[in-house]
Amino acid sequence: MIYSRFGEECKITRVAKLADVSKLDNRKPDKQDRDALKNGSYVVVQFSDGKERLYHQAFLRADRGSLEITEAIAAVSQ
Repeated sequence: MIYSRFGEECKITRVAKLADVSKLDNRKPDKQDRDALKNGSYVVVQFSDGKERLYHQAFLRADRGSLEITEAIAAVSQ
């Protein structure tokens, strides 16, 4: 199971794109955003209520640690 920064269960739905910063965070992308996108560090997660949110991988937690997060990202990247 994957969890958000505050412990809510979530599902990684896709690797984020530049448009997701504006759409999900309601702000213009800055240099830090562009760097994170270039690194593939931003992902879009979905919560049980259907709401999507932009997340940096570093703020996600999982029962099996980073391996579980990496596997989830690989699964949605295919």
